[in-house]
Amino acid sequence: MAKAAVLLMAYGTPSSMDEIEPYLTDIRGGRKPTSEAVEDLKSRYLRIGGRSPLLEITREQALALENQLASGGMRTRVYIGMKHWHPYIREVVPQIIGDGYDRIISLALAPHYSQMSVGAYKQALDVAVKSLGGLRTDFVESWYEHPLFHRAVQERIQSAL
Repeated sequence: MAKAAVLLMAYGTPSSMDEIEPYLTDIRGGRKPTSEAVEDLKSRYLRIGGRSPLLEITREQALALENQLASGGMRTRVYIGMKHWHPYIREVVPQIIGDGYDRIISLALAPHYSQMSVGAYKQALDVAVKSLGGLRTDFVESWYEHPLFHRAVQERIQSAL
């Protein structure tokens, strides 16, 4: 029986203002951004305190999922991988294999499928896995129709109102 890990994938965000230019370069497929684009993003990050909470939120989601799975009797590890920053998906896959897993159940934290968003996560995972060989992957392409997602959105809207 395959030993499965879970991989939650998110967009990624720089951890400091110094990482903004290389982050933008990554998003742009290696093309350097203009100084105006860098300054614009820096000013937006400054408005939210100089950094995004995305990585911490994703870590909290992974821990909560791991605990929920464990409470149901499924002992596995939940990893996180980012499309455009550390920890990159390509950095996490070797760690998963090194930890003894031979199967990855992967989920992009965007509920709807589109080739440009979720498709790019799948491509990043496929490239990472192909370079290592022999790893089975299951990829959840969309979950926007799930009743629990609908309920969570409804509760957030009601709370805001």
